[in-house]
Amino acid sequence: MISNLTKPIANSWREDKASDDFLRAMVDACISNVAVLDESGTILYASNAWRLFQQSPATEERFHLAPDYFDSCKRRTVSRFEEGSNLTLKTDLQRILFSGEKEFHYEYCCRWVNEGRPFVIHAARLNLPGSTFRVLMTHEDLPHARENLEHSRERLTQLLETTKVMAWEGEVEGQRFTYVSEQAFRMLGYPTKAWYEPNFLVSHIHPDDRKRVLSAYLKHTRITEHFDLTFRMLGSDSRVCWVQNLVSVTPEDGAAKRMHGFMIDISERKRAEEALKYLGSRLIAAQEEERKRVARELHDDLNQRMAVLSIELEQMGQRLQKNRSLCKCLHKLQLQAEEISNDIHRLSYQLHPSKLDHLGLAAAMKSLCDELSLVQNGKPRIHFHQDGLPVDLPKDTTLCMFRITQETLRNCVKHSGAESAQVVLTNTSHAVRLSVTDNGCGFDTRSDLMAKGLGFISMQERLRLVGGEISICSRPQRGTRIDVSVPVKREIVELKN
Repeated sequence: MISNLTKPIANSWREDKASDDFLRAMVDACISNVAVLDESGTILYASNAWRLFQQSPATEERFHLAPDYFDSCKRRTVSRFEEGSNLTLKTDLQRILFSGEKEFHYEYCCRWVNEGRPFVIHAARLNLPGSTFRVLMTHEDLPHARENLEHSRERLTQLLETTKVMAWEGEVEGQRFTYVSEQAFRMLGYPTKAWYEPNFLVSHIHPDDRKRVLSAYLKHTRITEHFDLTFRMLGSDSRVCWVQNLVSVTPEDGAAKRMHGFMIDISERKRAEEALKYLGSRLIAAQEEERKRVARELHDDLNQRMAVLSIELEQMGQRLQKNRSLCKCLHKLQLQAEEISNDIHRLSYQLHPSKLDHLGLAAAMKSLCDELSLVQNGKPRIHFHQDGLPVDLPKDTTLCMFRITQETLRNCVKHSGAESAQVVLTNTSHAVRLSVTDNGCGFDTRSDLMAKGLGFISMQERLRLVGGEISICSRPQRGTRIDVSVPVKREIVELKN
């Protein structure tokens, strides 16, 4: 078994992608030579100026690989360029990539670049939301560096003004703004000067988000330099605006005093997510209704007819007791009819377990574990344990937990080859938690199985509808552990709001 749990995969992936998409847009807006490197020092993407530079005839053959270019750039000292020294751009970058240095700003020279004229390289480690590691590097010819910097600022300003991104600066104490860009007015409808008033941010956060956001601000400004928060704000016309606030804290004299960042209007994305969530809930509800209908027809109609057929075969056998060969044939048909009847009953239960409606989640899950162990002749042995589970759980939470357990155990029986599995269902003051573990063959969580498997997609969709989370930890030959958490007070909180 593996003790360490992976982070929820879907959430981490969204944070990394959003960070990279935003950074890519910023780089594309620059007219100077700007490139973004990953943790290995490989250029991921760059501005048009950088790409044109690398495609020029004089450098095409020499610099199509970034390491060759980095190693050819000699750092300039106070008196001269030391051709034979180890002071190169490559060694300077390695200090950022491997030694924890945050940034550097030096002059370099390369006989193949700018006809040997000196140029400036500035590189800095970026601490983006999520787990993304990036290094931003700018390359400027000294005679034109200031001019290009001004052009880049103009392009950046234009980008911020034409998109739903507001740049801001402020004080940590009191969360007071000291600067906001012109996008502030278009975002909420308040004039720019109103944003500078004391308690503007606090008073315009949605009342249902205010306590959470202020608590997060106080916590994160003490322990980290970069974080992001998503919350609702109230506009001048009482409309609700969803924002994602990317925050960078600047310490002064050992204390967090100032901060700056970007506030992004994500209202359209939230509306799309809500529409998708509503559509998903309708589809799942329709699926469950259809399952219930088919299960009812199997149980009330087809299964009853099979029972009648079995009885009639038994009665016919009693009338033909003297003909042993015919009696033996009828008895065989009767056994087959009973097996078909049992299979229909089991299929009906899988489609819609009646115990889930009448006896609750714990009883239905225990029955599921016992049935799978019986059908598979005790392989794997499935042990079920529950602790403190309330009987009045919301219907959508109950159904979600049961379906995820059903899908997880089905995969365990079909693919893992496990000797034993354990299902644990517990209740806390805030959530219902499910843990399913097995000692089977395991799998690679980085494979396409996670992203494309319909079973995993179905589990994630069901959890998204109830505000739950899933964590999957598995390695080949080391078994699998799946942890699920669903908030139990979700509906109560929504009623209070």
